Amino acid sequence: MDTFSEALLSDKTDRIPDEFDWFAPLLGDWDCDYNDNYGGQERHVKGEWIFRRVLEGAGIQDIFIFPSRATKDESPQPDGEYGSSLRMFNKDEGCYDVCYTCDHCMKRLRFTREGDRLVGKLLDEEDVYWIFSEITGDSFRWENVMIREDGTRILDCEICGKRIG
Repeated sequence: MDTFSEALLSDKTDRIPDEFDWFAPLLGDWDCDYNDNYGGQERHVKGEWIFRRVLEGAGIQDIFIFPSRATKDESPQPDGEYGSSLRMFNKDEGCYDVCYTCDHCMKRLRFTREGDRLVGKLLDEEDVYWIFSEITGDSFRWENVMIREDGTRILDCEICGKRIG
C-alpha cells in the first residue's frame, strides 16, 4: 500500500464512541440501484458505493460511483457522479459534519440520528435532506428528499444498496 493510502485508511474506531458509530453498518462495498425521474422519464442506473474508516478512525469516507465502473461505457449518464463524502464525528454536538464533492458540486451536511434513520440536512439548501434508512447487514436505502414545513415529502431520487460479498 502506498503512504497516502496507509495514512488515510484506518481500522481504528476509538475516536468515535460506540453509541455514535452510526455509519459503521455501511462500511464495505455496495452494489446500488439508483432511481429517479430524469427529463420526465423514469430512470434506473447501476452504481457502486464504497465506505471506509479514515484518519485514525475519526471519520468515515465513501466513494460514490454512478454509473458503476462496470456499466459506465454501455450506460453513460449525462449527470453521472464520481464523488466522495467525508463524515467526521463532531463530539461537541453529537453528530456528523459531512462534505460531499464531485466534479460539479460540493455539499455540506450535518447528520443526526432519528430513530433508525440517519438524517443529513443540507446546510445550504432549504428543506433538503439525505436520509439513510432500512439499514441491515446486507442492505440500505438512501433518499434525497425535500421535506416541507407541513411534513409533505418530495422524493428527488432514491438508492437501494446491496452488500457485495
